[in-house]
Amino acid sequence: MDAVPRVPRKPVVAIAGQHEWLVRSIESIFGSNGFTAFTRIGIDSAEWLGGARPDLIVVEGMPSEDGWAERFNRLRRARGVTRATPVICATSESLTRAKRLEALRAGAWDIFGHPLDAEVLVLKANTFVAAKMEEEDARERSLIDPETDFYNVRGVLRRIYEEASEAARTQRPLACLVASVEASTTDTPAPDRARALARAMRDASRSSDVFGRLGPNEFVVVAPGTDSPGARIFAERLATIAFGAEQGSPSPMRAGFAALTDLKSTEVEPVDLFVRAVAALRQAQSSDTGDNIRSWD
Repeated sequence: MDAVPRVPRKPVVAIAGQHEWLVRSIESIFGSNGFTAFTRIGIDSAEWLGGARPDLIVVEGMPSEDGWAERFNRLRRARGVTRATPVICATSESLTRAKRLEALRAGAWDIFGHPLDAEVLVLKANTFVAAKMEEEDARERSLIDPETDFYNVRGVLRRIYEEASEAARTQRPLACLVASVEASTTDTPAPDRARALARAMRDASRSSDVFGRLGPNEFVVVAPGTDSPGARIFAERLATIAFGAEQGSPSPMRAGFAALTDLKSTEVEPVDLFVRAVAALRQAQSSDTGDNIRSWD
């Protein structure tokens, strides 16, 4: 069975520091070695990450009087940073053994002093990032529905938070659609039917959409860059292409959707988008007006 398709991507490194010349030098090193880098001058706050999920963090400069421990505590509290996210420190100063030990005890995976050995930096960074990605892949496999290769409920909720973080950063809308299909009256085994529906849903969707399975006949799609009108059009396309609705005949699909256009300033939690879509689906299922696709109101 094929795994959930994953778009190949470069590892992302977030670089922040006190000295612009050194930050730019580190950015150039990683940029020329297959990384996507974004930088910030100033490191007193973890807000510079903006909810991004970097594969590697490089912090340049010695800590303030709060010390290494407080710096790492701020980083670990940042959204999108986990214990598996490697953090490398760099400084324009020469390192003493005491400074190195202090940084390592606080949580640094490594620390580099002046002069910076670019080759060693990249080799260690690649090793650390590979370990992080292997940990994520193992965790990802526990989030998959085995019959369809869609995400299970736990996986869907995790991906909603990831997509909401990206939507807030890029100021794009985000929609969630939950669809229920009438149980089959044929002799087709349930797993085979579920796989067929999953293939049809992918064919009717975009590669950027995130798919999940909530139950035997219920599916969810998280659609980046989609507002409320776009979500309704998407639902109608699913009803026709994926679930075989024909003009003039009852649709086998009921759907509910919800969308947010400004996730950066809204106080709505990403999980609420999912809850609203489920609530809209229940309204569609209980409706006797023939309105098979409902938006959350």
